[in-house]
Parts: sequence; structure tokens; C-alpha cells
Amino acid sequence: MPLTKIHEEGYDSMRSLEEVLKELKKENEIVGIVSGVIYSDFQRKVLIKICKKVGLKLITPLWMKNPLMILDKIVKCGIRAIIVSVAAQGLDEEWLGMEINYDTISKLIEKNKRYGISLCGEGGEYETFVYDAPFFKKRVKINKYEKIWMKDSGILKIRDAELVGK
Repeated sequence: MPLTKIHEEGYDSMRSLEEVLKELKKENEIVGIVSGVIYSDFQRKVLIKICKKVGLKLITPLWMKNPLMILDKIVKCGIRAIIVSVAAQGLDEEWLGMEINYDTISKLIEKNKRYGISLCGEGGEYETFVYDAPFFKKRVKINKYEKIWMKDSGILKIRDAELVGK
């Protein structure tokens, strides 16, 4: 079942994930999934339960790692990501579209000290979109986007993008 179909039909997200993983396992013979979960016991337990049910291995390489170390490695490894969603006190519309780099990490440290937000957005404070990485064959070029602000949270909606050579 395509992810867009799940979203459109409003399925329960955990049940939907289970169904998608079952289908992927059947069609593509996958043996496991990799999750970027860092500190959320809830997320990890749900993923463990689903993977066990579906018969997949769960790999969580970032589990309980230092958030600053993770952000530093993201930048050093050449992973290029922008913030596409914010939902925390201290993160306003200006953060939408901000690149994850050392300047942004410094600002996140300040927000962590002042508001207690997770440096890696682990509590949903922010979400990112990776548009380029060393292991990508092409990068995503964002041609058009829209910032949508809703009182105290917002999203950067990508309206037009294309894959381009590096």
C-alpha cells in the first residue's frame, strides 16, 4: 500500500506502518529497518513491537547517542538538510528552511538552554529534509516552497523540486 494512500485514507499510523513493512518485506525481501530514534522510549518500543510482529530486524544506530555528536557528524559527513517543520517555543517562522550547519547548531544550543528543546528535535520540536548527502547519486534542488505558519508552529511545504546532478 503506497504511503500516500495511507495518508489520504487516514489510517492509524502504527497499523499503517505495519502494513507497509509487511508489503515491503514481501515485495522487496527486506530483512530489517533502520530508525533514527535517539531517546524516545515510546517510538523505539513501538518500532520493536511492529518489527517483531512483521519479522524484521530493527537497527537504531543513534540510540542514546550524544545529540551534539550526532549533529556534528551530520555536518562533517556532508549531509545537507533543512528544517521543514517547527513546533516548539523559541522556534519561529525564521527557522523554516534553515540549513543544519554549525551556526544552526549554536542557535539550537541556545534554544536548548533557554527552552529545553531537544538538540536533535527528538520531541518533535523540529523536522528536517535531507536534500543532499555523499551517498546520494543526485541532489534535490528545491525550486519553490511555501512557509505555512499556524499560530505557534509551522511547516515549509516544498511546492516544486527536481533531482539534479552533483
